[in-house]
Amino acid sequence: MSRHPFRKVNSTIVHKNRWIQLERHEVEIRASGRCFPYTYLSSRPSVMVVALTPAGKIVLVRQYRYPRREFAYELPGGGTRGNTPRQAAHAELAEETGYRAARLKKAGEFVVYTGLSDEICHVFVAAGLKSGEQRLEETEHMTVHEVSPRRLKAMIRNGEFRDGMGLAALRLAESEIGRTLAS
Repeated sequence: MSRHPFRKVNSTIVHKNRWIQLERHEVEIRASGRCFPYTYLSSRPSVMVVALTPAGKIVLVRQYRYPRREFAYELPGGGTRGNTPRQAAHAELAEETGYRAARLKKAGEFVVYTGLSDEICHVFVAAGLKSGEQRLEETEHMTVHEVSPRRLKAMIRNGEFRDGMGLAALRLAESEIGRTLAS
């Protein structure tokens, strides 16, 4: 059996903007020769930053998210915009929170939404923070919040922090958070 059970017959871009493109592929099942449509979001890689203050707090942003018509607590992050993940992590942290990190360590990466997107999110832990001013884009409406690890766990338990990407990033960064806060 072939390593890849499907073969792309053709593809079209249904919609494209500066963040994503929606692709529709005609896909052949190699075993049967039957074709079916497969539509998914294609996106550049993204980053999430678990930023730790000198006081041992985790930096969150509370951002308005139009699809849900509500504010949501999240970790700072965003698209790479053609930069390396490390460069993008530094830039997104500074843009969204005003903080600059002296140290940035990669904690891992994950697939954002297997089956519906090809996006990979790179997770970094930032320490040695120095404060500065936010430089938000016109489409970003957010406030910065510093919470203790204990408070963040309570926020997760009570559904106050429920961003899936943030939850995955925190899980990947868990051991690095412990090491950084212990040193």
